Amino acid sequence: MTLPSTPGFLHTLPGLDIIALVLIFPLLGPSFVQQTGIEVRVHESPWRYEQMENSVVVTLGAAMDGEVTPLWVNKNLVFMEGLEDEILRLRGEEGGDAITSAVIRSDVSVPSGVEKEVINRILKLGLNCGLVGRPTGEGKR
Repeated sequence: MTLPSTPGFLHTLPGLDIIALVLIFPLLGPSFVQQTGIEVRVHESPWRYEQMENSVVVTLGAAMDGEVTPLWVNKNLVFMEGLEDEILRLRGEEGGDAITSAVIRSDVSVPSGVEKEVINRILKLGLNCGLVGRPTGEGKR
């Protein structure tokens, strides 16, 4: 009594596992990266913030020829009047108080008055707030 020399299916199982892993990791990878929607040139800053857990990313873009400053909350374009509503909607989706902070990415051409208004609106919601800056001496983008 001898076993067949090529039990075909048993040799293909490890290969199927590897193929499954090769296909799954690239599909899941982008879901772990928090993206904000647009690229902005941020100010230089000598300060370093600790990483903020469970944060909303608010991006202030460059306005074109007297237009209103574009404002994104995560990847959603909103108007200044709808900022609080969008953040409250996101907090509701996350389960209430899961979102505890907001990170502001502001383009260098955004007026400081607009930045201050956004910061004040976020602070009124009871969230911690931080401005993103480029480390001093790093090349300009």
